[in-house]
Amino acid sequence: MKPQNIDKLRSTGRGPLVQRLRLWSGLIVLAYVTLHYVNHALGHISLEAMETFLHYNEDIWGTLPGQVILYGALLTHSLLGLWKLAGLRTWRLPAWEWSQILLGLLIPWMLLSHIVYTRASSSILGVEVDYRNELLLLWPDVWLRQSFLLLVVWLHAAMGIHFWLRIRAWYPRWMPVFAGFAVLVPTLALTGWIVAARREFDAIAASAANAGPGSGENLAERVASNRQIIEALGNLEWFVQTIALAAIAVAAIAMALRWLARRFSTRVKVTYGDGTSVMTAPGSTILEISRTFGIPHMSVCGGRARCSTCRTLILDGLENCTAPNEAEKSLLARLNADPGVRLACQCRVRGDVEVRPLIQSRSRIAAPRNVDPLGWGVEREIAVLFLDIRGFSRISEKSLPYDVVFILNSLFGEVGAEIEAANGYIDKFMGDGMMALFGLTSTPEEASRDAIRAALAAQQATAQASRILTQHLSEPLRVGIGIHTGDVVIGRIGRTSDQTSPSRLTAIGDTVNVAARLESATKELSAAVVISSRTMDLAGIRENAEIGTRSSIHVHNITAPIDVVAVSDMEPLRQALNMRAESGSEKGGERRENGALARRISTRWGKSSAADNKKAG
Repeated sequence: MKPQNIDKLRSTGRGPLVQRLRLWSGLIVLAYVTLHYVNHALGHISLEAMETFLHYNEDIWGTLPGQVILYGALLTHSLLGLWKLAGLRTWRLPAWEWSQILLGLLIPWMLLSHIVYTRASSSILGVEVDYRNELLLLWPDVWLRQSFLLLVVWLHAAMGIHFWLRIRAWYPRWMPVFAGFAVLVPTLALTGWIVAARREFDAIAASAANAGPGSGENLAERVASNRQIIEALGNLEWFVQTIALAAIAVAAIAMALRWLARRFSTRVKVTYGDGTSVMTAPGSTILEISRTFGIPHMSVCGGRARCSTCRTLILDGLENCTAPNEAEKSLLARLNADPGVRLACQCRVRGDVEVRPLIQSRSRIAAPRNVDPLGWGVEREIAVLFLDIRGFSRISEKSLPYDVVFILNSLFGEVGAEIEAANGYIDKFMGDGMMALFGLTSTPEEASRDAIRAALAAQQATAQASRILTQHLSEPLRVGIGIHTGDVVIGRIGRTSDQTSPSRLTAIGDTVNVAARLESATKELSAAVVISSRTMDLAGIRENAEIGTRSSIHVHNITAPIDVVAVSDMEPLRQALNMRAESGSEKGGERRENGALARRISTRWGKSSAADNKKAG
């Protein structure tokens, strides 16, 4: 697969206009929230640090354009969220989506209260808006509510960011960084403002105690004053919270009216490829219909037209579907989809249709307990290893069928164990060859080192097996190995015969073709292993004449030649890898005991030979 074809499989990251407005307004609010939380976190340092950073914050958000952008984004995001809620045609949504919706409904109700005690206290009661007054106003009477609001806002935003970015090719490798940021920022913000508030209260108490009665700021008077402010703003708080609840109620009423209208409307028939038929009201998307009736239907992005996992083939009744919007057209065009293929999350049904989802949902198979983030297709930079037994056709011609299978199973069993011990994943066996993937859950650098380590172990296992089986072989066993690191598309392709278990992961792309070509180049270069310079660089191994011979390989359909290192003697490469491991953070222990391999093969061969002799006798 060419790079441009891989690009077509990527998400556009765009949805309909309403969704894009909701996304970008949310990002603007998140920018403000992040800076606000960083401001709170400075409470660990001093009140002066908080005030200084607040001054810079006000230079951005306190200006007229800044306030228009901020409050406009906040209002837009809230109203579009309610619009989405009012437009729901099914209650059957993924748990994460309901969680985000419920958190989003809490935010306006609580945020308006916070605005009352900050902005309104300044404009109505004349309270100076600075960090000291705000901290003393919020502590200790409303600290719990303020802290809960802080966590609710951040959790809602973090969920939105995660489910927006999780379909991006680069996101899995950066997810630990995002996760650390998502935990660190609210933790420091929460503890920062509380530490600062307690410090100010302690300072007031200490000042009053040192100055004596009747002088200085009295702590009891300050608390009483704060409570008077809270009481004075109580009616306003109740009023704005009532408005927020009324808006939510309007959305709920709209949902109820829509449900009643659909309940008594005409029905259309939707038939699925497996013969399942349902009757529903017109106007719903195919994805909503599938969710309503509990029919498994893949949708990674949650119905936002950002991925293509919900794409569906319209077998009959295409004229009864709404025309695709711009977001759907753009995504389907990048996929070169046939005219009858639609995104189930965007295609609304107006009459009888017959459909077939093109990507199998994990609900249709016995899904593992752990989430499979690779199952529906992601792009990732990994190391690919190809291995082929040299001259095995000649060996098989001179061996019995049983011996051929036994030799392959013996060798691949041990080589496969070495690959898995080096954090590899066996993609497939191909006659007298195999393909393995490294880096499904690690970095490209780790994947490259693991692949080289596996190649060393595989060559060692092959040599040991050849010595053990020498009397049964017409020539020694030798394997050629090619390794290359690059971008691939990873996913589960096809299905199992019983359709009760997931198909195996596989990799697609130019990287696979290059690795296969490097394996075949071991014959041309008279080498045991051919490794691309890209893999060597990522592994942190400096190329030199002792390790192998540098060369260039031409690969079909790839313009530029691939620089490689052809390795014949494995020991210098092993030493270089061990030196890299000792200088880095890797741990040893990658070698396996040859004696165990010898005993296993000898035992199996001995039992088989004894059985054959017994039959012959």
